Amino acid sequence: MKLPASIAPLFKNYIAETIDTEKHFKMIIKTVLAYGTWEQIMWLFDHYRVEKVRSVFLQDYYGLRTLPETTRRLWELVFVETPTAEDPLAKWRCRRGVTPAVPNR
Repeated sequence: MKLPASIAPLFKNYIAETIDTEKHFKMIIKTVLAYGTWEQIMWLFDHYRVEKVRSVFLQDYYGLRTLPETTRRLWELVFVETPTAEDPLAKWRCRRGVTPAVPNR
C-alpha cells in the first residue's frame, strides 16, 4: 500500500511513491512517532494498531535507541510499563537489558 499524502511530507529525503506501508513499517512508525502531527499519529494507530506500534517502539527503546530522546520520553509514558508501588526503588533501576561481557581467555 502506498503512503497517504497526509504522511508523505514527513519523508522529504525519500521518494514518497516508493515507500510501501507494509514493507517499510518500522521506518514509518518511528518517523511518525518522532515528527508527526496529531492527525498523522492518529492515522498511524488506525493503520498499524497499537500492538504493532508498541512493538516497534519497544524494539527501539530496549535496542539501539534511534528515536530522539524527547520522543522516547514521551512514548515511554504510553508504552513502557512502570514498576509497581510495592518496590519504591524500582522506578530508579535501569530498565534497559544489558548482557554481561564475556571475558577474553
